[in-house]
Amino acid sequence: MHKLARMKEQGSEIRFILDVHLGRLAKYLRLCGFDSLFSAFFDDREIIEIAMREGRVILTRDRLLLKSATKAKGYLVKSQYHDEQLREVFDRFELKRHVKLFRRCIACNTLLEEVRKDDIEHRLQADTSRYFSKFRRCPTCDRIYWEGSHYDNMKKSLEPLL
Repeated sequence: MHKLARMKEQGSEIRFILDVHLGRLAKYLRLCGFDSLFSAFFDDREIIEIAMREGRVILTRDRLLLKSATKAKGYLVKSQYHDEQLREVFDRFELKRHVKLFRRCIACNTLLEEVRKDDIEHRLQADTSRYFSKFRRCPTCDRIYWEGSHYDNMKKSLEPLL
């Protein structure tokens, strides 16, 4: 049995690291709840080292990076368009049933925490405060998330995939 299939069967979460060409894909994977490391400043050596040390799958559009990563798992993303890339990765790793929407910060990949409205109300715009009561905050970068129209739009854009 393929090692990635075994990981999923045993309940382990598939974790990714993405190269400089796939920043938008990283955000969409995070949006779907997948642990996806990305930095425009990682060089190939760092990507390979992190992938091996943390058991991450390398996602890249760079064939040379994959050739260098002989001891790490990796996948060459073929499409140059983020929506097709997401579909490609979902199909390759059978991610559909593992989606947990909006549980990670799309900016820094940290798991979000529920936060009381009273604790952040001073940071909200009047309409946001008036119409929404459930919020999440990133404990690392302090971004605040709520289920506004942007939430609905993102969810709609992911529907064909899910």
